[in-house]
Amino acid sequence: MNKWLKISLIVLSSLIGFILLVLLFGTLFGGCVAKNYVNNHTEDILGRRGSVEHVGMNLFTGHVAVNGLAIYEDNGTDKFAGFDTLDVDISLLRLLGQTVYLRHITLSGLDVRVLQNGSRFNFSSMLEFLQSDTTETEEPQDTTPSPWVISLHNIRFSNGRANYHDVQRNSNWGFKDLDLHVPDFSIGGSEQTDAGLTLEFENGGVLQAQAFIDGRTSDFDISVGLDHFELDQIKPYIVNVAYIDRLQGHLKLNANAKGNLADFANAAIAAKVNLDNVDIRDLSHMSVASMNHFAVDVKKIVPAQNLYDINSIEINGLKTRYELFDDSTNTFSRLLAPSTSATDSASMQTDSVEAPAPEADTVPAPELKLRVGHLALRDMAFTFADHTLKDDFVFPITDIKIEADDISSRGNNNARVFAKMPNGGVTMVKWAGNINHWKEMQRLSINIKGLHITDLSPYMVEYFGMPFADGVFSFSSINTINHSQLNGKNEIDIYKPEFGEKRTDVKPRLHLPVRAALYILKDKDEKVNLSVPVSGNVDNPKFSYMKMVWKTLGNLIIKVATSPARLLGSDASVNENGEVFIEVDMEEPSFTSEQLYQIDQLAEIAKNDEFLVLSMELQVRNAKDSVSHQRHNNILQHHLVGLGVPEKQIEITTAQPNRDVKKEGYVVATRYKE
Repeated sequence: MNKWLKISLIVLSSLIGFILLVLLFGTLFGGCVAKNYVNNHTEDILGRRGSVEHVGMNLFTGHVAVNGLAIYEDNGTDKFAGFDTLDVDISLLRLLGQTVYLRHITLSGLDVRVLQNGSRFNFSSMLEFLQSDTTETEEPQDTTPSPWVISLHNIRFSNGRANYHDVQRNSNWGFKDLDLHVPDFSIGGSEQTDAGLTLEFENGGVLQAQAFIDGRTSDFDISVGLDHFELDQIKPYIVNVAYIDRLQGHLKLNANAKGNLADFANAAIAAKVNLDNVDIRDLSHMSVASMNHFAVDVKKIVPAQNLYDINSIEINGLKTRYELFDDSTNTFSRLLAPSTSATDSASMQTDSVEAPAPEADTVPAPELKLRVGHLALRDMAFTFADHTLKDDFVFPITDIKIEADDISSRGNNNARVFAKMPNGGVTMVKWAGNINHWKEMQRLSINIKGLHITDLSPYMVEYFGMPFADGVFSFSSINTINHSQLNGKNEIDIYKPEFGEKRTDVKPRLHLPVRAALYILKDKDEKVNLSVPVSGNVDNPKFSYMKMVWKTLGNLIIKVATSPARLLGSDASVNENGEVFIEVDMEEPSFTSEQLYQIDQLAEIAKNDEFLVLSMELQVRNAKDSVSHQRHNNILQHHLVGLGVPEKQIEITTAQPNRDVKKEGYVVATRYKE
């Protein structure tokens, strides 16, 4: 049995037993005798000093009244528990029929004070005293049903107060205006039990509960209402697992559970939950998450059936952030307190019963049955920050809206997402798919419009060693999964992309000729269009979507940067081997203006990226014009260097003379070097 449940039952049983003893003495021997007995023998019964001001009784009617009962702390001065008035009307004749029948019980002014310091409570000594009277020998448990029936009616507790203080957690719970009404309560009989409870939290919040149990069928119907409960009251318990400086907000809850006590797991739960004005801050006083309003309307939850039928979920004004730090932590991992040590864990488990080993043939959990009638998340904001880069990357996304209707785990679903990015960019996402059988059918489309790529510069610096200086980015991605086979098409559109100066203080993670590829890919309108297809089987354990995208994109960049024909376009001529070729007349003293124009364009490729080598091989018919050949090579070398191409990126050679060469000139290629 759970430790706290055992403690509660022992304390409650002791107090009830003591009170019943007072009532019994008052009924059988008279008020004065009962009063004197209590005042003189409480320490013998509970191990604590106790007192009672007055005990009155009527032997003919079974009416007993007790006033001013008090049980004190170990010091004998401070009050532990007590009440102002207890009024009981008991049927004496029914005792002969082994029935405890109380027509009414009225208790007013109940006052209980519970103090905890570590594993010790202010009633621990009383428990130890009571346990000291028990024998160590375990007697065989008597399973014979008791012939006694307890039937209580019109139970009323009013004007009660209770206080619980945890010294080590600095947690204090105060309850006032405690009111309990139980019209009928039966043990051992077939009568119905009906109870209602109301109490107010001193720090904010009102709890109301109503319970109905049918003694014949064991059917129950329990309703709980909690209004304006202040969340900061639970902060002392959260700080044990999370480093939180501030927890604000208030909770409203209305819940109902219906079922049978013999099959509690199949109880049907319905609830409406509202959270308002939530604010969670870490120890640096930074807001981890805040929210204006959260509401969920649960139609029916049956845990044993894995059934979750939800009418609606609404979130308004959620704002959160996620930051990555150099020490491999993030916003949320920094909130988590260190895990409990093995020693502490063992000590925590000493009072618990070891869980039985699972059976070999366990029944598989039923398939998830989920329905959400309406999902609406509005006015949300999310900020992603990466402090692991050379330059901090901070990217806020605002006005996030997520809407979906009739979400079901058993059928196809649709959801829509809209969000704003910095400098006027927008994101639109559409999803259609199956939840339980997600590998059978999924379709996800993402559209990003108007993103200023300068906002992504910290990642460009980190990976390629240079920032973006200008450009507007648009992205379209359509991905489908059909029976585990993924096919994706990613279209990238960049207008007027420009790189800034190469950073000498950064060692880039990747060495790709991105600047040259970008230069080649620009069309006459200064646009870049890229298509990055992705495909694979999601069942493959090595499948990674982002790795495939980066691999495809990297191969594309290298292919583009090493394809000079892309740059020359219609101005490029191709020889019989399919190679880019610049025809040159060896009898001319130099290059023509058209040839120099082509060479200038090729020079721009090498100038744009240090990882590219411009290779130009001169094809000639015979060796007798070697002076002319060398002159053209020297002119070409001098011209390229004059254009700003580093010598280490220039390779100019002359092939062996070949009489079969139809046209003389340079075969042009670009080579990528790591």
